[in-house]
Amino acid sequence: MNSVEPQLNKASASQSYLLDEWLTSEDMTYLKKASFPVNQRVRGRMSGIHRARLRGGTTEFAEHRSYSPGDEVRKLDWRIVGRSDRLEIKLYDDPSTLETVFLIDASGSMSFAESSRSKYHFAQAIVAFLSKAVLQERDPVGLLIAGDDAPGLLWPKASSSQFHQILHTLAQTPASGETRIAESLRNLGKSLRNPTRVIIVSDALLDLDTLEPELAFLTGRRHRFHWLQTLAPEEITFDYKNPFRFVSLESNESLDVNPHEIVDAYRAAVEDHIEKLRKICLSNRAGYEPLVTDQPVGASLTKFIERQTTFMK
Repeated sequence: MNSVEPQLNKASASQSYLLDEWLTSEDMTYLKKASFPVNQRVRGRMSGIHRARLRGGTTEFAEHRSYSPGDEVRKLDWRIVGRSDRLEIKLYDDPSTLETVFLIDASGSMSFAESSRSKYHFAQAIVAFLSKAVLQERDPVGLLIAGDDAPGLLWPKASSSQFHQILHTLAQTPASGETRIAESLRNLGKSLRNPTRVIIVSDALLDLDTLEPELAFLTGRRHRFHWLQTLAPEEITFDYKNPFRFVSLESNESLDVNPHEIVDAYRAAVEDHIEKLRKICLSNRAGYEPLVTDQPVGASLTKFIERQTTFMK
């Protein structure tokens, strides 16, 4: 037996386990038919679904990057390996390819769960579904988790092992600490070399005034983004009846409240916050989608893809 086969079988079993954890059988039915094409102008070309790939000498060398598990061995720079034993990958610019990076919020507020799964568990399911849909188009996909002690950027790749690496990274990174979406967006905007589609999955419970400049910076560098706002049903309806204590999931702060006294003001504030985020997205020609954690993932994301595919044409 080939020594690689047990590793492939193990990776396949791990994928199946994680998908079963995040996606229902109905979600998987939608996923099998899902595709998330990139309808965006890339370096002066309209790529469309861009089935074609530039080959031979039409791509230009861009830079080296350290080898990481899952990279294709054929991309190693063997001259560097021979001189120093360092494993370096050669990166090339391909103007026919638009990369996708998922930025997922792993702050403490994303761990909130009451009548349905946690917002973070829901976000993990979203990224699993959409990253697979992107890879089914044979487009490169990457991942950046915004949270305490989160790993760095998982660089976009279209290799067969990339989906397993994304699932594994999501599963190994818990939600905790303060919101770091704005900081992560700033770092991501500086790191990306080429126009990229950035899909942000976050509850957006942060100061939007500090966020807007980072999104404007991102679009100013020819990147496009979608914002998928994940909220729990209780965060929208606030249908609590009895007085109780709210405890922050990102700090040690707490607040004793009587729901009857603040429900109207709370709902108005939530509506204003959502509308402000929607306007920020629209002003940057970005997709915006509110998603509630009790919604089915497959059906909701299939509708989202259909709307965004039409919107970006």
